[in-house]
Amino acid sequence: MKFNYWRILLLGFGFMGVTLLWGIYNAYVPIFLQAGRPDYSATAGVSGFGLSAVWTGFIMTFDNIAALFILPWIGAFSDRIWTKFGRRKPFILGGAPLAFIGFVAIPLFVGKSLIFFMGSIFLTLLAMDLFRTPVVSFMGDITPSPKRSQANGMINLMGGIGGVLAFAVGGLLFKVSVGAPFYFGGIAMLAGCGILLVFIKEPKPDEANTPEEKPALLNSLKHIIRDHDKSAIFLLGAIFFWFLGYGALEVFFTSFAVNNLGIDSGEATFLLAYFSLAIILFSPLSGWIGSKVGRKRTISIGIIGFAALLAIGFFMETVLAAKIILLLCGISWSFILVNSLPMALDMAPVGHIGVYTGLYYLASQLSNIVGPILSGKIIDIFNNDYRTAFLYG
Repeated sequence: MKFNYWRILLLGFGFMGVTLLWGIYNAYVPIFLQAGRPDYSATAGVSGFGLSAVWTGFIMTFDNIAALFILPWIGAFSDRIWTKFGRRKPFILGGAPLAFIGFVAIPLFVGKSLIFFMGSIFLTLLAMDLFRTPVVSFMGDITPSPKRSQANGMINLMGGIGGVLAFAVGGLLFKVSVGAPFYFGGIAMLAGCGILLVFIKEPKPDEANTPEEKPALLNSLKHIIRDHDKSAIFLLGAIFFWFLGYGALEVFFTSFAVNNLGIDSGEATFLLAYFSLAIILFSPLSGWIGSKVGRKRTISIGIIGFAALLAIGFFMETVLAAKIILLLCGISWSFILVNSLPMALDMAPVGHIGVYTGLYYLASQLSNIVGPILSGKIIDIFNNDYRTAFLYG
């Protein structure tokens, strides 16, 4: 298996489309859910459902609750099959069109029918979970271990571009109509997945090493827990905790910007582009640093920097300060994000790439279930002061 930059770049388009869609989802759905509440700023620019921060945090965990049960199993299942379309591709072929339908339907019901609004969200989440793990597992399939940090750096660069497009273009499109960012995100996701499906050839089972045992999620989890070397279980714990910090920034930043900085929803979303821009610029460098000085050391630097910046973020008063802090947060987060998945995959036995990708998601999605509910409750306790999310993070 040879490392091929062109192949990783093409894979990155699939990741870019998925990241773009999630960026728009996480930026606008919390606003749609809370807008209309008496103490929620009128600058949101939309008539929503008037829910509390804690209920919003709970709803924002639905994708993570579904993912907790679906992503690891899909990853393990995709390790065990081979069809005429490949191992990972059938899940993308089935899930992407359904996700598009659900996603573009979300804005149609804003402020109208909460039942249909939530139905559109459920369809989007379940469909996305069908192919999220297979898309990420592709990287491990086509990349030798020593090059996975560099490959993940390139993929996260493409993901960062998706984030910038979500926040910058999405913020501009929101001024045109509530639905425009969602139509843009859905089409971009389909296009990215289409490039992956057409231009990347999956390695066949006889071209790869044969696993020593049949890949299975529960067996792998039991092995990790019982292993005398606890590195893998501690790594999953670390992933859980740093995603708690990330979630505090991701879910409630637009609400903080609308309520505390006094800007509209489009501009609040546009600010997050600075975070994604930093990931774009520094992901390849983060991968290179991880390969040179070690992934653990690189991740540790990122954790310290990200935590310190969140603490400083509590004192933000201006849009300029928000831009600077978001840029620096993006740099710190790239150190963590780019090197954590390769570190997890390096612990995988032969033929268990999908399983260990699933375990990585098991830790991160569990964190993303706990995080928004916990931070939403803390915000409620402190009288809807969105600044407290930074200290919690």
